[in-house]
Amino acid sequence: MSKILVKYRGHLAVLTGITEEFMEAADVQGILGLVRKRRGREAEKTARTMLIVVNGESILLLKRYKTVLKEGDTLSFLPICAGG
Repeated sequence: MSKILVKYRGHLAVLTGITEEFMEAADVQGILGLVRKRRGREAEKTARTMLIVVNGESILLLKRYKTVLKEGDTLSFLPICAGG
C-alpha cells in the first residue's frame, strides 16, 4: 500500500470538514473505501460523482477506479463544472 495525499474540494470538503488528509491504499477504489469508512457513506457517494484526478490526470484517462497509486501520489476530488 502507498501513502497518498487526498484532497477534497467543493461540497466534499464541506461534508468531510477537511480539505486534505493522507491515506494508504493500492488503488482509487481503495481510497473510496477509506473515504466511506472515515468520512461516511454520504461523503463516498459525493466523491463518486466528482472528477477524480491523480497527479492532475483524470482517472477516466487511466484505469478508472482500478488506477494504481504510488507512494507520494496526490488524488484530488474536484467539482464538475460546466458552462460556456
